[in-house]
Amino acid sequence: MAIIAGQAVRGKDYWDRPFILEDIIEVIERGEHILLVAPRRVGKTSLMYRIMDTVGDEYVVIYVNTQAAHSESQFWEKLFDALMDEDFIATLQQRARNFWNTLSSLRLSEVGSDGIKFGDSEAIDYEKAFEMLLKSYDGDKKLVIMMDEFSQTIENIIQYENVEKAEKLLEVHRELRQNHKLSQKSAFVYAGSIGLESVVANMKSSKDINDLVNIDVPPLEKGDAEKFILHLCLSNGMKIEESDIKYILEKIEWLIPFYIQLIIQELKRFDRRGVSISNQTIDDAIEKVLSYKKVFVHWLERLEIFKKEEKNFAKDVLNTISKEKSIVSTDLYNMANKYKLSDYDAQQIVHALKYDGYINNSDNEHIYRFNSPILRIWWYKNVAN
Repeated sequence: MAIIAGQAVRGKDYWDRPFILEDIIEVIERGEHILLVAPRRVGKTSLMYRIMDTVGDEYVVIYVNTQAAHSESQFWEKLFDALMDEDFIATLQQRARNFWNTLSSLRLSEVGSDGIKFGDSEAIDYEKAFEMLLKSYDGDKKLVIMMDEFSQTIENIIQYENVEKAEKLLEVHRELRQNHKLSQKSAFVYAGSIGLESVVANMKSSKDINDLVNIDVPPLEKGDAEKFILHLCLSNGMKIEESDIKYILEKIEWLIPFYIQLIIQELKRFDRRGVSISNQTIDDAIEKVLSYKKVFVHWLERLEIFKKEEKNFAKDVLNTISKEKSIVSTDLYNMANKYKLSDYDAQQIVHALKYDGYINNSDNEHIYRFNSPILRIWWYKNVAN
């Protein structure tokens, strides 16, 4: 297993979490559709890759990342591009002849903002073309379409087009999912590094995703995290004591593979120079990680989605928690008054911060704290002061 921090992993570099995969397959078998729910950096994309790599005998799986789509038409273009990938089409030639013939008839040169052409027909809307494709699917295995960064796409459409276009895309997807015949032969899996639930809540469009089955991608359990650290170290020729593993877990606290990989990456650099792992080198590794601005700055940049007073309130909340280590809900609402925000608006912003992985109130519903002590320290040093 390689030390990979920041990039999605697959194959032997993926730390298997079979129960989550089993949950996903169970939902797909029921004819329902999935929203992978987890904050950024937890490993949703790696999980999608795992689905692709392990269920190929039971399903026909396609993955598409739509993060760079800034319009409704660009979203559909990316989806059709993925469907018409040569390797994907090759797998369908024998499995789903009608579907393959329909895909092969697409006129790629005439894909544009107005729609797409099938053979010599008139151009039709993307959503109609996509529905036609799904109806033509005749494979003996269910088609699973995984759309990564879908929530970012919705935000992009709001920013570069308008809310109405974003609402339309959400509505079209709901209509497709509600088609019983289509759901028997296809399944949609949505994911993103920002919470789709918080995005649609701000649009007041939660009804358009309330049919999705949420599958949580939680941090690692303590015992699993211990095994992960040991395996990662041994795979890279590093010796580590049980006491050092426990110390790493205490310092990281939010046990997601991303933070573990970051720390082990720095410890490997010490190890390469003949410095053995100890509490001191672990502390030094964390300090080194905290110096990497690019690792954390996106958490600050993410606040730009809010309007001015909302952003200032969100930043104030995070600044306060970074200094005091926690904040009680009554103080949150008192703070909102300073920015002339209603309790409802403040609640929506706090929910967004929870959905997006900044904070939680898991131990006490009235007390909020950072998910990651490492992020809290970085925020305190680089944003709050």
